Amino acid sequence: MQNTAKRSASHVYDYVVVGSGLSGLIMARALNRITDNVLLLEAQDEFGGLNHSVGWQNQEIPNGLRFLPDTELARRGLQFLQVVSGQTMQILSLDCAPLTFETGSLRPFVGFGENPPAFYDELAYFLAPQRLQMDRSPAQWIRDLAEGYTGDFQSRAYVTKYMAAEARLESVMINGQRSLRGQNFVHAGRVQDLQVLLPDSVLNARARQRLTKAKYWTAICLDLVHSEVVSDSLHTHLLNGTTDDEMGPCVGQFLVPTASATAPQISQWVSFVDHEDAQESENIANTLKKMKRQIKRASPQAMEKIAFERILIAPSIGGNGGLQLTGHQTLAGLENFWLSSSALHQQKNLLGCLLQAELVCSAMACHPDESLARPLVDAEVEISAL
Repeated sequence: MQNTAKRSASHVYDYVVVGSGLSGLIMARALNRITDNVLLLEAQDEFGGLNHSVGWQNQEIPNGLRFLPDTELARRGLQFLQVVSGQTMQILSLDCAPLTFETGSLRPFVGFGENPPAFYDELAYFLAPQRLQMDRSPAQWIRDLAEGYTGDFQSRAYVTKYMAAEARLESVMINGQRSLRGQNFVHAGRVQDLQVLLPDSVLNARARQRLTKAKYWTAICLDLVHSEVVSDSLHTHLLNGTTDDEMGPCVGQFLVPTASATAPQISQWVSFVDHEDAQESENIANTLKKMKRQIKRASPQAMEKIAFERILIAPSIGGNGGLQLTGHQTLAGLENFWLSSSALHQQKNLLGCLLQAELVCSAMACHPDESLARPLVDAEVEISAL
Protein backbone atom coordinates (compact mmCIF):
# COMPACT_ATOMS: atom_id res chain seq x y z
CA MET A 1 0.00 0.00 0.00
CA GLN A 2 1.41 3.36 -1.03
CA ASN A 3 0.73 6.87 0.21
CA THR A 4 -1.58 8.03 -2.58
CA ALA A 5 -3.63 10.87 -1.04
CA LYS A 6 -2.57 13.73 -3.31
CA ARG A 7 -5.96 15.08 -4.33
CA SER A 8 -6.84 18.74 -4.66
CA ALA A 9 -8.35 20.58 -1.71
CA SER A 10 -11.75 20.56 -3.44
CA HIS A 11 -11.85 16.78 -3.87
CA VAL A 12 -14.69 15.01 -2.05
CA TYR A 13 -14.20 11.38 -1.07
CA ASP A 14 -17.12 8.99 -1.03
CA TYR A 15 -15.75 7.45 2.16
CA VAL A 16 -13.08 8.48 4.65
CA VAL A 17 -11.89 5.81 7.11
CA VAL A 18 -9.92 7.01 10.14
CA GLY A 19 -7.55 4.41 11.57
CA SER A 20 -5.83 1.61 9.63
CA GLY A 21 -5.79 -1.11 12.25
CA LEU A 22 -7.58 -4.39 11.57
CA SER A 23 -11.08 -2.91 11.78
CA GLY A 24 -10.20 0.14 9.69
CA LEU A 25 -8.49 -1.92 6.98
CA ILE A 26 -11.48 -4.27 6.77
CA MET A 27 -13.77 -1.26 6.34
CA ALA A 28 -11.55 0.36 3.70
CA ARG A 29 -11.25 -2.88 1.73
CA ALA A 30 -15.01 -3.58 1.91
CA LEU A 31 -15.90 -0.02 0.84
CA ASN A 32 -13.30 -0.33 -1.90
CA ARG A 33 -15.57 -2.94 -3.49
CA ILE A 34 -18.11 -0.17 -4.07
CA THR A 35 -15.78 2.62 -5.20
CA ASP A 36 -12.11 3.51 -5.52
CA ASN A 37 -12.89 6.96 -4.10
CA VAL A 38 -11.98 5.87 -0.55
CA LEU A 39 -9.43 7.49 1.75
CA LEU A 40 -7.76 5.60 4.61
CA LEU A 41 -6.00 7.76 7.21
CA GLU A 42 -3.33 6.57 9.64
CA ALA A 43 -1.60 8.61 12.34
CA GLN A 44 1.48 6.37 12.45
CA ASP A 45 4.12 5.71 9.81
CA GLU A 46 2.48 2.54 8.50
CA PHE A 47 -0.85 0.75 8.44
CA GLY A 48 -1.86 -2.14 10.68
CA GLY A 49 -2.14 -0.73 14.18
CA LEU A 50 -1.07 -3.26 16.81
CA ASN A 51 -1.20 -6.26 14.50
CA HIS A 52 2.26 -6.08 12.98
CA SER A 53 4.75 -8.81 13.70
CA VAL A 54 8.23 -8.11 15.08
CA GLY A 55 11.30 -9.37 13.28
CA TRP A 56 14.06 -11.05 15.26
CA GLN A 57 16.84 -13.13 13.66
CA ASN A 58 14.71 -13.84 10.57
CA GLN A 59 11.85 -14.98 12.78
CA GLU A 60 8.39 -13.42 12.86
CA ILE A 61 7.15 -12.79 16.39
CA PRO A 62 3.53 -11.79 17.00
CA ASN A 63 3.18 -8.24 18.29
CA GLY A 64 1.68 -9.00 21.68
CA LEU A 65 -0.62 -11.88 22.60
CA ARG A 66 -2.82 -12.53 19.53
CA PHE A 67 -5.69 -14.66 20.86
CA LEU A 68 -8.94 -15.78 19.22
CA PRO A 69 -11.32 -18.03 21.22
CA ASP A 70 -12.86 -21.00 19.46
CA THR A 71 -16.49 -19.90 19.40
CA GLU A 72 -19.20 -19.78 16.76
CA LEU A 73 -18.82 -15.99 16.66
CA ALA A 74 -15.07 -16.23 16.11
CA ARG A 75 -15.50 -18.69 13.26
CA ARG A 76 -18.08 -16.39 11.70
CA GLY A 77 -15.70 -13.46 12.07
CA LEU A 78 -12.90 -15.39 10.35
CA GLN A 79 -15.21 -16.42 7.52
CA PHE A 80 -16.17 -12.77 7.04
CA LEU A 81 -12.47 -11.86 6.99
CA GLN A 82 -11.84 -14.49 4.33
CA VAL A 83 -14.43 -12.98 2.02
CA VAL A 84 -13.17 -9.41 2.48
CA SER A 85 -9.50 -10.30 2.07
CA GLY A 86 -9.98 -12.94 -0.62
CA GLN A 87 -7.74 -15.37 1.28
CA THR A 88 -8.69 -18.80 2.59
CA MET A 89 -7.56 -19.96 5.99
CA GLN A 90 -6.93 -23.21 7.79
CA ILE A 91 -7.72 -23.36 11.47
CA LEU A 92 -7.00 -25.69 14.33
CA SER A 93 -8.90 -25.80 17.61
CA LEU A 94 -6.61 -26.15 20.61
CA ASP A 95 -7.62 -26.94 24.16
CA CYS A 96 -6.23 -24.16 26.32
CA ALA A 97 -8.33 -24.23 29.51
CA PRO A 98 -6.62 -21.73 31.82
CA LEU A 99 -4.27 -22.85 34.56
CA THR A 100 -3.15 -20.87 37.57
CA PHE A 101 -0.24 -21.37 39.97
CA GLU A 102 -1.29 -22.38 43.47
CA THR A 103 0.46 -24.23 46.31
CA GLY A 104 3.53 -24.99 44.24
CA SER A 105 1.99 -26.24 41.00
CA LEU A 106 -0.21 -25.29 38.06
CA ARG A 107 -3.85 -26.10 38.65
CA PRO A 108 -7.09 -25.52 36.71
CA PHE A 109 -8.29 -21.97 37.14
CA VAL A 110 -11.78 -21.94 38.65
CA GLY A 111 -12.41 -18.20 38.89
CA PHE A 112 -11.67 -15.15 40.99
CA GLY A 113 -14.50 -15.66 43.47
CA GLU A 114 -15.61 -12.46 45.15
CA ASN A 115 -12.46 -10.51 44.26
CA PRO A 116 -12.17 -10.20 40.47
CA PRO A 117 -9.60 -7.73 39.15
CA ALA A 118 -10.85 -4.31 38.10
CA PHE A 119 -10.04 -5.15 34.48
CA TYR A 120 -11.89 -8.49 34.57
CA ASP A 121 -13.79 -7.86 31.33
CA GLU A 122 -10.55 -7.32 29.42
CA LEU A 123 -8.87 -10.32 31.02
CA ALA A 124 -11.82 -12.70 30.65
CA TYR A 125 -11.46 -12.61 26.85
CA PHE A 126 -8.31 -14.74 27.17
CA LEU A 127 -9.86 -17.36 29.48
CA ALA A 128 -11.80 -19.37 26.88
CA PRO A 129 -11.38 -23.17 27.14
CA GLN A 130 -10.41 -23.47 23.45
CA ARG A 131 -8.60 -21.15 21.09
CA LEU A 132 -8.13 -21.07 17.34
CA GLN A 133 -4.73 -21.32 15.73
CA MET A 134 -4.64 -20.16 12.10
CA ASP A 135 -2.19 -20.76 9.29
CA ARG A 136 -2.35 -17.01 8.56
CA SER A 137 -1.40 -14.73 11.45
CA PRO A 138 -3.10 -11.39 12.22
CA ALA A 139 0.01 -9.73 10.76
CA GLN A 140 -0.68 -11.62 7.53
CA TRP A 141 -4.36 -10.58 7.65
CA ILE A 142 -3.17 -6.99 7.59
CA ARG A 143 -0.92 -7.63 4.59
CA ASP A 144 -3.71 -9.47 2.77
CA LEU A 145 -6.16 -6.62 3.30
CA ALA A 146 -3.67 -3.95 2.32
CA GLU A 147 -2.54 -5.77 -0.80
CA GLY A 148 -5.96 -5.62 -2.44
CA TYR A 149 -6.81 -2.05 -1.39
CA THR A 150 -6.95 0.39 -4.34
CA GLY A 151 -8.20 3.56 -2.67
CA ASP A 152 -6.08 6.41 -1.30
CA PHE A 153 -3.96 6.02 1.83
CA GLN A 154 -2.18 8.65 3.89
CA SER A 155 0.12 7.93 6.81
CA ARG A 156 1.26 10.47 9.43
CA ALA A 157 -2.23 11.92 9.16
CA TYR A 158 -3.15 12.73 12.74
CA VAL A 159 -6.84 13.61 12.91
CA THR A 160 -7.38 16.69 15.04
CA LYS A 161 -11.05 17.50 14.35
CA TYR A 162 -14.20 16.34 12.63
CA MET A 163 -16.25 19.19 11.14
CA ALA A 164 -20.03 18.96 10.95
CA ALA A 165 -22.96 20.90 9.52
CA GLU A 166 -26.42 20.09 10.84
CA ALA A 167 -26.71 16.29 11.06
CA ARG A 168 -23.74 15.37 8.86
CA LEU A 169 -19.98 15.43 8.96
CA GLU A 170 -18.47 17.37 6.09
CA SER A 171 -14.72 17.10 6.55
CA VAL A 172 -11.90 16.00 8.77
CA MET A 173 -8.92 18.11 9.82
CA ILE A 174 -5.53 16.37 9.86
CA ASN A 175 -2.38 17.60 11.57
CA GLY A 176 -4.23 20.75 12.57
CA GLN A 177 -3.93 22.34 9.16
CA ARG A 178 -5.37 20.38 6.24
CA SER A 179 -9.07 19.72 5.71
CA LEU A 180 -10.22 16.63 3.78
CA ARG A 181 -13.81 16.44 2.58
CA GLY A 182 -16.04 13.40 2.43
CA GLN A 183 -19.60 12.19 1.97
CA ASN A 184 -19.31 9.51 4.65
CA PHE A 185 -16.90 8.85 7.54
CA VAL A 186 -15.90 5.75 9.51
CA HIS A 187 -14.07 6.11 12.82
CA ALA A 188 -11.95 3.03 13.53
CA GLY A 189 -9.72 4.71 16.10
CA ARG A 190 -9.95 5.05 19.87
CA VAL A 191 -13.34 5.87 21.33
CA GLN A 192 -11.79 8.09 23.99
CA ASP A 193 -10.51 10.49 21.29
CA LEU A 194 -14.04 11.43 20.22
CA GLN A 195 -14.43 13.80 23.18
CA VAL A 196 -11.84 16.02 21.49
CA LEU A 197 -12.45 15.23 17.82
CA LEU A 198 -16.21 15.80 17.61
CA PRO A 199 -17.66 19.32 17.62
CA ASP A 200 -19.64 20.56 20.62
CA SER A 201 -22.84 20.53 18.56
CA VAL A 202 -22.65 16.75 18.18
CA LEU A 203 -21.91 15.54 21.71
CA ASN A 204 -23.98 17.04 24.50
CA ALA A 205 -22.51 17.75 27.92
CA ARG A 206 -23.75 14.45 29.36
CA ALA A 207 -22.18 12.40 26.56
CA ARG A 208 -18.90 14.26 26.93
CA GLN A 209 -18.94 13.68 30.65
CA ARG A 210 -19.43 9.94 30.10
CA LEU A 211 -16.54 9.86 27.63
CA THR A 212 -14.31 11.78 30.02
CA LYS A 213 -15.12 9.79 33.15
CA ALA A 214 -15.34 6.34 31.59
CA LYS A 215 -12.79 3.73 32.61
CA TYR A 216 -10.17 2.99 29.96
CA TRP A 217 -7.44 0.39 30.14
CA THR A 218 -3.90 0.30 28.78
CA ALA A 219 -2.47 -3.10 27.89
CA ILE A 220 1.04 -3.92 29.10
CA CYS A 221 2.39 -6.65 26.83
CA LEU A 222 5.55 -8.66 27.42
CA ASP A 223 6.93 -10.88 24.63
CA LEU A 224 9.74 -13.27 25.54
CA VAL A 225 11.92 -15.41 23.28
CA HIS A 226 13.40 -18.26 25.31
CA SER A 227 16.70 -19.80 24.25
CA GLU A 228 15.43 -23.19 25.44
CA VAL A 229 12.07 -24.93 25.35
CA VAL A 230 10.36 -23.93 28.57
CA SER A 231 6.97 -25.62 28.43
CA ASP A 232 5.00 -28.00 26.21
CA SER A 233 1.71 -26.77 27.65
CA LEU A 234 -0.82 -25.17 25.32
CA HIS A 235 -2.90 -23.96 28.25
CA THR A 236 -3.45 -20.31 29.01
CA HIS A 237 -1.63 -19.30 32.20
CA LEU A 238 -3.43 -16.96 34.58
CA LEU A 239 -0.87 -15.79 37.13
CA ASN A 240 -1.74 -13.67 40.13
CA GLY A 241 1.16 -13.97 42.54
CA THR A 242 0.87 -13.37 46.26
CA THR A 243 1.71 -9.70 46.67
CA ASP A 244 -1.00 -7.46 48.07
CA ASP A 245 -1.04 -4.45 45.74
CA GLU A 246 -3.27 -2.71 43.23
CA MET A 247 -1.68 -4.44 40.25
CA GLY A 248 -3.75 -7.35 39.04
CA PRO A 249 -2.92 -10.68 37.41
CA CYS A 250 -1.34 -11.31 34.04
CA VAL A 251 -2.31 -13.85 31.42
CA GLY A 252 -0.13 -15.53 28.82
CA GLN A 253 0.77 -18.53 26.73
CA PHE A 254 3.80 -20.51 25.62
CA LEU A 255 3.65 -20.86 21.84
CA VAL A 256 4.37 -24.14 20.11
CA PRO A 257 7.97 -24.13 18.81
CA THR A 258 8.30 -24.35 15.04
CA ALA A 259 10.83 -26.30 13.03
CA SER A 260 12.06 -23.13 11.33
CA ALA A 261 12.31 -21.00 14.47
CA THR A 262 15.72 -19.56 15.34
CA ALA A 263 14.94 -19.89 19.04
CA PRO A 264 13.02 -22.83 20.50
CA GLN A 265 10.09 -21.04 22.11
CA ILE A 266 8.17 -17.80 22.50
CA SER A 267 5.89 -16.85 25.37
CA GLN A 268 3.61 -13.82 25.46
CA TRP A 269 1.97 -12.11 28.43
CA VAL A 270 -0.40 -9.24 29.05
CA SER A 271 -1.79 -7.30 31.99
CA PHE A 272 -3.80 -4.08 32.19
CA VAL A 273 -3.37 -0.74 33.92
CA ASP A 274 -5.87 2.06 34.36
CA HIS A 275 -5.30 4.54 31.52
CA GLU A 276 -4.67 7.42 33.92
CA ASP A 277 -2.23 5.39 36.01
CA ALA A 278 -0.40 4.37 32.83
CA GLN A 279 0.59 8.01 32.29
CA GLU A 280 3.19 7.47 35.03
CA SER A 281 6.10 5.39 33.76
CA GLU A 282 6.70 4.10 37.30
CA ASN A 283 3.32 2.34 37.28
CA ILE A 284 4.14 0.60 34.00
CA ALA A 285 7.55 -0.43 35.32
CA ASN A 286 6.02 -1.85 38.50
CA THR A 287 3.44 -3.79 36.52
CA LEU A 288 6.17 -5.32 34.35
CA LYS A 289 8.18 -6.26 37.44
CA LYS A 290 5.18 -8.00 38.92
CA MET A 291 4.47 -9.82 35.65
CA LYS A 292 8.03 -11.14 35.60
CA ARG A 293 7.80 -12.21 39.24
CA GLN A 294 4.57 -14.04 38.49
CA ILE A 295 6.09 -15.83 35.50
CA LYS A 296 9.25 -16.78 37.42
CA ARG A 297 7.22 -18.07 40.36
CA ALA A 298 5.15 -20.38 38.14
CA SER A 299 7.98 -21.36 35.78
CA PRO A 300 11.46 -20.49 37.13
CA GLN A 301 13.24 -21.72 34.00
CA ALA A 302 11.19 -19.33 31.85
CA MET A 303 13.14 -16.32 33.10
CA GLU A 304 16.60 -17.91 33.24
CA LYS A 305 17.58 -17.82 29.56
CA ILE A 306 15.93 -15.00 27.64
CA ALA A 307 17.25 -14.46 24.12
CA PHE A 308 15.00 -11.52 23.33
CA GLU A 309 12.51 -9.42 25.26
CA ARG A 310 10.01 -6.93 23.90
CA ILE A 311 7.62 -4.61 25.76
CA LEU A 312 4.54 -3.20 24.05
CA ILE A 313 2.33 -0.54 25.62
CA ALA A 314 -1.10 -0.29 23.99
CA PRO A 315 -2.95 2.74 25.40
CA SER A 316 -6.71 2.94 25.82
CA ILE A 317 -7.58 -0.34 24.12
CA GLY A 318 -10.38 -1.06 26.56
CA GLY A 319 -13.43 1.01 27.43
CA ASN A 320 -16.31 2.16 25.23
CA GLY A 321 -16.88 5.55 26.84
CA GLY A 322 -20.54 4.75 27.44
CA LEU A 323 -21.40 5.68 23.86
CA GLN A 324 -24.78 4.59 22.57
CA LEU A 325 -24.94 3.78 18.86
CA THR A 326 -28.01 3.63 16.66
CA GLY A 327 -29.06 0.36 15.06
CA HIS A 328 -27.09 1.46 12.00
CA GLN A 329 -23.89 1.75 14.09
CA THR A 330 -23.87 5.53 13.74
CA LEU A 331 -23.66 8.12 16.46
CA ALA A 332 -27.05 9.70 17.15
CA GLY A 333 -27.24 13.05 15.42
CA LEU A 334 -24.73 12.20 12.70
CA GLU A 335 -26.26 10.17 9.92
CA ASN A 336 -23.02 9.73 7.95
CA PHE A 337 -20.64 8.87 10.80
CA TRP A 338 -20.13 5.17 11.57
CA LEU A 339 -18.09 3.78 14.45
CA SER A 340 -16.05 0.65 13.81
CA SER A 341 -13.90 0.68 16.96
CA SER A 342 -13.63 -2.77 18.52
CA ALA A 343 -14.29 -1.34 22.01
CA LEU A 344 -17.91 -0.70 20.99
CA HIS A 345 -18.66 -4.39 20.49
CA GLN A 346 -19.61 -6.72 23.34
CA GLN A 347 -16.77 -9.01 22.31
CA LYS A 348 -13.22 -7.89 22.93
CA ASN A 349 -9.84 -7.67 21.27
CA LEU A 350 -9.35 -9.34 17.85
CA LEU A 351 -12.84 -10.78 17.90
CA GLY A 352 -14.38 -7.39 18.64
CA CYS A 353 -12.49 -5.93 15.65
CA LEU A 354 -13.87 -8.56 13.28
CA LEU A 355 -17.44 -8.43 14.51
CA GLN A 356 -17.78 -4.65 14.82
CA ALA A 357 -16.40 -4.25 11.31
CA GLU A 358 -18.93 -6.78 10.04
CA LEU A 359 -21.78 -4.91 11.77
CA VAL A 360 -20.72 -1.62 10.20
CA CYS A 361 -20.27 -3.23 6.77
CA SER A 362 -23.83 -4.53 6.97
CA ALA A 363 -25.12 -1.12 8.08
CA MET A 364 -23.30 0.63 5.22
CA ALA A 365 -24.47 -1.92 2.63
CA CYS A 366 -20.90 -2.87 1.73
CA HIS A 367 -20.94 -6.31 3.30
CA PRO A 368 -19.47 -8.71 0.75
CA ASP A 369 -21.76 -11.30 -0.78
CA GLU A 370 -21.97 -14.09 1.78
CA SER A 371 -22.60 -16.58 -1.02
CA LEU A 372 -18.92 -16.06 -1.86
CA ALA A 373 -17.89 -17.23 1.59
CA ARG A 374 -15.77 -20.35 1.62
CA PRO A 375 -16.04 -22.48 4.74
CA LEU A 376 -13.13 -22.45 7.13
CA VAL A 377 -10.91 -25.47 6.72
CA ASP A 378 -10.31 -27.42 9.91
CA ALA A 379 -6.75 -28.67 9.75
CA GLU A 380 -6.29 -32.42 10.08
CA VAL A 381 -2.77 -31.94 11.42
CA GLU A 382 -1.36 -29.41 13.79
CA ILE A 383 -0.58 -26.02 12.27
CA SER A 384 2.77 -24.55 13.31
CA ALA A 385 2.59 -21.68 15.76
CA LEU A 386 2.65 -18.28 14.10
